[in-house]
Amino acid sequence: MIEAATQSPLACPQCTRTMNHLVLGGHAGAPVVVDHCVPCRLVWFDALESVQLSGLGWVRLLRELQRGARDATPAPRPAEMGCPACRLPLKAVQNQTRYGRFPALECPQRHGHLHGHAGALAERGLVRPLLAPEREALVKAQRLFHCFNCGARADGTSDSCSYCASPLVVIDVPRLTHALLRKPGDDSRSPVPDGLPLAWTCHGCGAALDPSRHASCPQCGAAVMAPALVDLNPLLVAIETRLQQAEQAARPYRIKPKRPRHWQETGLGMLHRFWRADDDPPEQRLRGGLLAAAVALLLLWWTWVRR
Repeated sequence: MIEAATQSPLACPQCTRTMNHLVLGGHAGAPVVVDHCVPCRLVWFDALESVQLSGLGWVRLLRELQRGARDATPAPRPAEMGCPACRLPLKAVQNQTRYGRFPALECPQRHGHLHGHAGALAERGLVRPLLAPEREALVKAQRLFHCFNCGARADGTSDSCSYCASPLVVIDVPRLTHALLRKPGDDSRSPVPDGLPLAWTCHGCGAALDPSRHASCPQCGAAVMAPALVDLNPLLVAIETRLQQAEQAARPYRIKPKRPRHWQETGLGMLHRFWRADDDPPEQRLRGGLLAAAVALLLLWWTWVRR
């Protein structure tokens, strides 16, 4: 579950409203703080936060991004926005990762990076351009297609959004599945099959498929991709369940230590209570005396037997 952080949240550089301050799971259990403005669809990463996010951290961030995807189209972004930390103007950069180049707005004092929804996922290679055949298939299926970055409706005839000029991209579901299930330090191209298929529905024909094993649908040949964040819900549920089970299994089993017995719980303690119970009623003292005598006789017998 996403929790609120203790440090002060940041103001959105576009609308100046307070951004959602999120504490997400990181590798080795370290918390990672991310700020998200839901109405403006802007994400702020400090330093290398996106690299430090664990699989569960990414799942919960994707769920947070889904909240913004359901809102109305945000206002056009101004030509210049300031850093949420120091207010200096952010500069446009093209950062390079193992997945390619992606645009971002960077603080000149290196406080962090500002991304739209598409840019936040592009940094990890989780989105790719929408290909012409895929656009045609979406139009033919009468699927409403929206810009992944700003949410404006696209007609499928252009490579970019007519509202914010961002490239039209879709989520690369096989790569997303790999990124969420990949363990730290694992550079394999796909996760090792464990016999538990991940169910996801092909957007072309509706057939069930496993995006960790298929890059295209075995039934209709359509590429395995998601035009919108809401299409990921069944996959996120399956991956989150698997990651939580793995996290639970990795926790060490703790044996509750036994409580040390107090000396007053022994026969010696009962004798002590008998000789000190001057204020007790006679019948209670008699019962205590008989019990203490029985314990004393038992101790004497045991000592004689062991000779």
